[in-house]
Amino acid sequence: MLCIEVAVFSPLPGCFSYSWPPEFGEPAVGIRVQVPFGKGTRIGVVLRLSDTLPDSVELKPVADRLDVSPLYDASRIQWVERVRRYYLASSGDAWQTALAWAAHDQVRAFRCPDVAVLAKAAPALAAVFTSRRALSLKTIAARIEPCALRHCLNTACQAGLLEEVLHEPLLQQNESIPAALTLTDAQASAVQMLVDARGFQPFLLFGRTGSGKTEVYLRAASESIRRGGRVLVLVPEIGLTPMWIARLQSRFARVAVWHSALTERDRLAVRQHLAQTDILIGTRSALFLPLPDLAMIVVDEEHDGSFKQQDGMAYSARDMAVLLAQQLDIPIVLGSATPSLESWRQALAGLYQRIDLPSRIADHTQQIKPEIIDMRAVDGPVSPALLAAMQQTLAAGDQTILFLNRRGYSPSLQCTACGDVPQCPACSLSLTLHRRAGQLRCHSCGFIRRAPRSCECCGEAALMPMGEGTERIEEWLQQHIPDLRFSRFDRDVVTSHARLSEILAAFERRELDCLLGTQMLVKGHDFPHVTLVGVVNADQGMNMPDFRAGERWWQQMTQVTGRAGRGEKAGRMLIQTRMPDAAWLQRIAEAQAEATMTAELELREMLQYPPFARWVRVVFSAMRAERADQAAAAFAESCRAISELMVSGPMPCAMERLAGRFRFEVLLRDTTRQLLPWKLLPVLDSLKVPSGVRRRVDVDPQDMM
Repeated sequence: MLCIEVAVFSPLPGCFSYSWPPEFGEPAVGIRVQVPFGKGTRIGVVLRLSDTLPDSVELKPVADRLDVSPLYDASRIQWVERVRRYYLASSGDAWQTALAWAAHDQVRAFRCPDVAVLAKAAPALAAVFTSRRALSLKTIAARIEPCALRHCLNTACQAGLLEEVLHEPLLQQNESIPAALTLTDAQASAVQMLVDARGFQPFLLFGRTGSGKTEVYLRAASESIRRGGRVLVLVPEIGLTPMWIARLQSRFARVAVWHSALTERDRLAVRQHLAQTDILIGTRSALFLPLPDLAMIVVDEEHDGSFKQQDGMAYSARDMAVLLAQQLDIPIVLGSATPSLESWRQALAGLYQRIDLPSRIADHTQQIKPEIIDMRAVDGPVSPALLAAMQQTLAAGDQTILFLNRRGYSPSLQCTACGDVPQCPACSLSLTLHRRAGQLRCHSCGFIRRAPRSCECCGEAALMPMGEGTERIEEWLQQHIPDLRFSRFDRDVVTSHARLSEILAAFERRELDCLLGTQMLVKGHDFPHVTLVGVVNADQGMNMPDFRAGERWWQQMTQVTGRAGRGEKAGRMLIQTRMPDAAWLQRIAEAQAEATMTAELELREMLQYPPFARWVRVVFSAMRAERADQAAAAFAESCRAISELMVSGPMPCAMERLAGRFRFEVLLRDTTRQLLPWKLLPVLDSLKVPSGVRRRVDVDPQDMM
């Protein structure tokens, strides 16, 4: 009997050995299996095969074989293992993350061509398939429970006793093909460089907003597909997919899309037709889909923090995409108007080949220069200057985007009598007022309660909303510009992908004069009739307790600037702030991008901050603060035995309490970039985490909260 090593989907380190029942056929590395684990069963992936069983150990047999053939080839298996080692994840966590796309099997459907034939070969299945009506795996499992159900179904399909029902692919090509755009000289040069690339070559496409980066991607992708390859496009937010889908459908016949808003049926359709897909676009999890014959990867808006996964294995999809391109020996393009400092340093060092698109397609003689509005003497959330600009834009028949990266009515309520502010009972955060719903909500843990009419501390009816969110600006617009046709664009309003597409389409058809939204509105959208962009409160995020706060704020403001003046008319940008003398405000102009990033890199190098050092942040959490503190202290003490490693902590996290758990962190810094993360693995494996304490390891942390 064969022995197999399985990465069981659990946080426990290492793999687990099981015996392989011969009735499941020949095992293969890369297939999923269901195995006994603890008092129940779990899913895992086969990583190694052996002809010999361990001495004096009675192994439990595999309960079910879930796949006919491996989900990944040898290259992708090696890639996942490299990623696992770098991010210090357990085998189970890494493979559960990688194969999450294959977990939606319950909607697989089967049909029986001939019940009589099935009855002779598999009576148990025939009792379920009493007609030609297709049944889902979930329905079948509820009626029959053999210990190897999915292997039984797969075997029946191979023998022709059952047929698996294939769902229709998500996207079809548009019937009308737009006329080919004329490339600028810079675009044509960029396309040629990408087309000529062979083997692993990382490119940084540094192009200002509106410079035509998307057209460069599409031309290079078209050539890769013409040669018989496939292309993967990663975008940071599902809010960008409607724009991308429209462009891809107009160019390519076989397009697939992947993001978190898809139904299980839609996800299964993508999986079933993956081999017939030319180009796949999706958010970070699309990186794990085994698109065959992958010839090029595009990471759009590569600087965006949404590419960092915060739950489970904390990975950067951008960095993993570069590693996958290296593993598969294919080119990869990282595109942005505001590149991350990590990518910028790689380009300066010559490790990434830099391609510049310095000018907009619709370049105007007068470039957009942000107009700074001092709000310290202004009463109300919107200044007279911004109000006048919006009225002028409306009168001219043009469109406006208002940016405020805070949803709800106001960030907090405060009693003007005693100063009390209602807090989340589970987090170190004040509760956000959502006045229309009459609720106070925590945007971290999801806690909701009714908004009080009077102060619960002193009893006075003196509660006042402090600050503004998109809901409050919506109320202001209705009062001050009643003729304005507008929509909010935040996660309280955009509750589905269909709703997202509906609002964006209405704005594109000019049925709306204004969009008021959070950061999901300002990433990569192309609206040629937007001539005014207003930032309602630019101070948010500027002074966060994170050394990357300035970089992120500058990137966001520069991206916001790029939404205006993309058509025939020049644009304006008005920025409201109570810190008009802040240094970062003077760096927003796109012409200063290169100098801004280089100056910030020089500062990071002097301070020995990333990307000139490698950091690992380890957070311990527990219901009792002392238990998390003690576990963090024990870990920090073990780390201090590693020479040349700088250890800070334990210390409370910036957000000390989250979802009822107290959090303490240990920050490890390696200025040599030779020790971390690899030297940390033995420490993590040897140190036991006390019961009730959770440990989260974040290599190259992007969020220090």
